[in-house]
Amino acid sequence: MHGQIPMLRPSEGTNLLDVPHILDFLNRRWRLIAMVAAAIISLTFIVLLVLTPRYTAQTEILLDLRQQTVSSPDQLMPGAVFDPLVVDSQIAIIKSVSLLRRVVEKENLVNDPEFGVDPNAGPPWYSFITNFIRSLTSSGTPEPVAEAGEDAIPRDVRITIARLQQALTVTREGATYVLLVEFSSEDPVKAARLSNAISNAFILDQLEARFDAARRSASWFDQRLQTLRDELRKSEEAVESFRAQNNLVGPSNGTGITTTLNETQMSEISGNLVAARADAAEKQAKFAQAQRIIREGGNVQAVPDVLRSQVISNLRGQQAEVNRREADLVARYGERHPLVVNVRAERRELERQINAEVTRVIGVLKNDYDVAQSRVDSLASSVATASGQAGTDNALSVRLRELERVALANKTLYESFLGQSKIATEQTSFQVREARIISAATTPSIPTFPKTLLIMILAGVAGVMVGAGLAVLLEALNAGFNSPRQVEETLGLPVLTSIERADLSDFTARDGGPVLAAYLLAKPLSRYSESIRSLRAGIQMSDVDNPPKVIQVTSSAPNEGKTSIALSLAVSSASSGKKTVLVDCDLRRPTASSLFGLQGQPGLVELLTQTASHEGILHRDKATGVFVLPAGGRTQNPPDLLSSQRMQQLIDHLRQNFDLVVIDTPPIGPVIDAALLASIADKVLFTVRWSATSRELVQHAVDQIPGDRKICGVALNMIDVRRAPKYGRYSYYSSNYYNKYYVE
Repeated sequence: MHGQIPMLRPSEGTNLLDVPHILDFLNRRWRLIAMVAAAIISLTFIVLLVLTPRYTAQTEILLDLRQQTVSSPDQLMPGAVFDPLVVDSQIAIIKSVSLLRRVVEKENLVNDPEFGVDPNAGPPWYSFITNFIRSLTSSGTPEPVAEAGEDAIPRDVRITIARLQQALTVTREGATYVLLVEFSSEDPVKAARLSNAISNAFILDQLEARFDAARRSASWFDQRLQTLRDELRKSEEAVESFRAQNNLVGPSNGTGITTTLNETQMSEISGNLVAARADAAEKQAKFAQAQRIIREGGNVQAVPDVLRSQVISNLRGQQAEVNRREADLVARYGERHPLVVNVRAERRELERQINAEVTRVIGVLKNDYDVAQSRVDSLASSVATASGQAGTDNALSVRLRELERVALANKTLYESFLGQSKIATEQTSFQVREARIISAATTPSIPTFPKTLLIMILAGVAGVMVGAGLAVLLEALNAGFNSPRQVEETLGLPVLTSIERADLSDFTARDGGPVLAAYLLAKPLSRYSESIRSLRAGIQMSDVDNPPKVIQVTSSAPNEGKTSIALSLAVSSASSGKKTVLVDCDLRRPTASSLFGLQGQPGLVELLTQTASHEGILHRDKATGVFVLPAGGRTQNPPDLLSSQRMQQLIDHLRQNFDLVVIDTPPIGPVIDAALLASIADKVLFTVRWSATSRELVQHAVDQIPGDRKICGVALNMIDVRRAPKYGRYSYYSSNYYNKYYVE
């Protein structure tokens, strides 16, 4: 309803959305929503008409990361590495400034009207709209990548490269090693040509990079080999010269180094001694660990050799079985049963056997350690004996072995570098391609920008959303009551009737009475007259046991039609044959008195102040038969007069002499007069103007009426019969079907 978002208002049932209210909301505001949506769609269509279409061509490149392994100082040509980061690196190379610069220079794109210095010919707003829509329909605009040496590139070339980067998109196809090189241009032929040109430049860049790396590696190998060759030659000449000078000739050990028989024997014994010492150290550690556990009172059975003993494992299994039997027998026969005693003796025997086996295992560890230590001592003695014999060797032999080892190391290093040099040399003449084009770009026939259908759909959705937002905003700004249901849900009061705005243009007053009275008399079967009769019936039904006779009519604010309803209620009652009096208690703005032409004549004020006699104060309208008590003259204290004892006596007197007393009071919002009179009236009829008076104001005014159930109901006044059906199918006058029941 008004002031709330209709589509979010919960219904009285279990549904989260009140579908009828949503439909009513759309029925009220569909023209606004449609107009806004149509305006946005039309504007979007006009923009699409002036945009230049762009075409996208696509080239597919397959990355082949399998390469031959070659050791080099800069890790040339590593082995196959299937890593997504490698693919991302190749994408960065394609988008790099250095590669795109080749394409710019080869294709002479600096002078191209689209990618040159001034490609966006036209007004600034055109470029802004183009870039904005392009950003909505693309994955993003890449920024120019700054690389080393970019400052040396001419400005026009840098601008062209930046625009190429904006038109270029490189992505990976799924989880494969296929790269999609997409290029967009206003010319479909140019899009295909530049997509292929960028791909070919990438392939060529890969080949050149590999060739340059291999060539640099081969040159480095040549220089290093020359140095190693000279060092090897000098070391071999030194060995031969030393032998010739000192007449040293001995058996070779297979490595090129001359050794004597004593050295060979010494080497073998030393090797055995090292192994024996390692074995003795291991066995000593095992034995020391067992001793430490025994010394510290730990669990000896945790020693690794004890745990690996098969005998102890079997005894522990038997011990577990005996423990199980013992527990079973104790539970069955008790602690002192012979079977329990026997099984415990068996358990103690198993524990003794386990301890004996543990002691035996530890003794074995001691014996193994003693044997290993004896072997170490024997080998050490042999080494000492051999060392004494080696002491007689000539010091020249030591120098000879040193020279021979240097020569052998130089030879090994030279041969290794020589093999790598041969491979690097072959790589300079045979290149394995890292990438190849598997699908060249073709000339596209359908533009990819602007995406007319998608943009129009988005524009339509946006238009509907904006229109709905404006409609909801207008609904929220309208804070009045628009249906009887809303009044009842907000105020908790019944709506006795809904009254349309009467058309009085064709009527004139009778005998000086109100025009509205003439309308009621002339059209007793009209929609308005039926509403007033329905109001009378509702007032009487508000208290069936004690039908109210004094009815106060008020409202929360001026111009809500309370005086018209009070007048109509009195005229309708008088037309039905009841003796009715209309009391104008609006001492500040006596509208009812003016309608009957009684303004300025003595009335209620004079009666309460006793400044005039009772004779001639009560007037009877000839046309309607309604008795009217006018407001009378001006007074400075209306609340005091209306709350006086004389006012109470006057109302009691009228209640006794008339069938219905209708009191027209001021609005309860600005003044207190109506709240004071509510205490002496039987019922209060509250008038609310349709779709005008603020709900908050009405609620506040209703709360000021004293007394429980004093208000008999609400009269929803001045309804626009053309707009009312849009606020609910169950609103009054919501269908032309009711017209057959009225005579207008």
